[in-house]
Amino acid sequence: MPAEVAAAFSNLPTAAADRLIVVRRIAFTVAAKIPQTGGLHEYLAWGQPAYRPVHDGVGTAVRLGIHGNGSPAMFVHCGTSLLAEFRQVAGHLEFDGRRAVLLPAEGPLPENELHVMIEHAFTSKYRKNRWVSSKYVEVGDCNAR
Repeated sequence: MPAEVAAAFSNLPTAAADRLIVVRRIAFTVAAKIPQTGGLHEYLAWGQPAYRPVHDGVGTAVRLGIHGNGSPAMFVHCGTSLLAEFRQVAGHLEFDGRRAVLLPAEGPLPENELHVMIEHAFTSKYRKNRWVSSKYVEVGDCNAR
C-alpha cells in the first residue's frame, strides 16, 4: 500500500478504516479476475484512497472514505450510471444520489454485493464500448447492400 494511502486510512476512525480495508481487498480481488483491467492503480483522490484499472478505457475509479453522515462509503464518479446499476444489485443498502454507496457501520459487510458493484465500476467503459461496438456492427450489417 502506498504510504499516502496508508496515511489516509490511518486518519479515519478505526472501525471505518477496518471496514474500508476489507473493501480495498475486494477491489484487488475483483481486478485480479478481470484481465482487461491490467491490475489496479492505488492512489489518493480528494484525499481518499482510490482504485482504478491500470489500463485506460476499461472502467472508472472507486474511492473509499467517510460520507457526510459519518458512514463508511464507496464513492464513484457522479457522471456515470453506476449507482443505478448498484441499486439493482444491492437495493437493501443506503445510497446517496449518484455518488455514494453507504456501508453498514456494524455487522457483516455485503461482500458479495461489493464484488459485483466493484466489477461493474472497473468494467463500466469496457462494457459500454462493447455494447456500442456491437450496435454499430448490427446497424452496419442492416445497411449493407
